[in-house]
Amino acid sequence: MMRSIEGQVAPEDPESIHEGTKAVIALKRYGTNEEVARLALFLASDEASYCSGGIHMIDGGYTAG
Repeated sequence: MMRSIEGQVAPEDPESIHEGTKAVIALKRYGTNEEVARLALFLASDEASYCSGGIHMIDGGYTAG
């Protein structure tokens, strides 16, 4: 998804968008499909039985600044 956005924002230089975006993410990389899936699996499992109404950010620290 991000590669598609990068190409749309800067078709002449999508790599510049990629590097700029990574620079503002605390972990300095994009998340993977597997990382998102692991959170979804956890929330759907019995291990999350006491979780209710939470907001779980999976953005590598992007929103933390």
